[in-house]
Amino acid sequence: MREVAAAIIAGGPARRLGGVAKPLLEVGGQAVADRQLAVLRPLFARVFVVANDPAPWAGRGVEVAADRVVGAGPLAGLAAALAAAGGAAAVVCVAGDLPFLSPALLAALRDRAPEARALAPRRAGRAEPLCARYATDLRILVEARLQTGRFALHELLEATDTAWLDDAGLAPLDPEGLSFVNLNTPDDLRRAEELARRAP
Repeated sequence: MREVAAAIIAGGPARRLGGVAKPLLEVGGQAVADRQLAVLRPLFARVFVVANDPAPWAGRGVEVAADRVVGAGPLAGLAAALAAAGGAAAVVCVAGDLPFLSPALLAALRDRAPEARALAPRRAGRAEPLCARYATDLRILVEARLQTGRFALHELLEATDTAWLDDAGLAPLDPEGLSFVNLNTPDDLRRAEELARRAP
């Protein structure tokens, strides 16, 4: 059976949230990083993090790969994830600020459409490239786009053989779309706290 790894793309400091690394933000009394690792580890034989500062991850027993390109945003994180994937055929990449990842969605991203070079959710026509699977052989295309300054991940998905999880396919996997709740602003953090309190 082919191996699919998982990578948390930690990203840079959250300037609108006081400059802290987003995976270290607490939601429901638990760091987003720890919430993500608790969901990812049972589903993937290998889980690693793409981050330029390994210090926050030291006590979490997880491998850290560094971004190699500065200023290229999430595409650089994807490039680092693909480069660090080892023998895996593909990597499920998730942004480091998603506190409510659905295990059912992650399992679908791991297993469905294995022949596709990418598998990504698309909600109301909008791609979700930072909760998606990428074949490691996309590394050449990703590196080429980095070289030419074409950094948009949704454009990468449109430029390759991508299978899509559209609304009807997503509904049974994550009925409320909580996997895509991210943390960019103080209002986002407040909403996430409310959702965490509501959770069983």
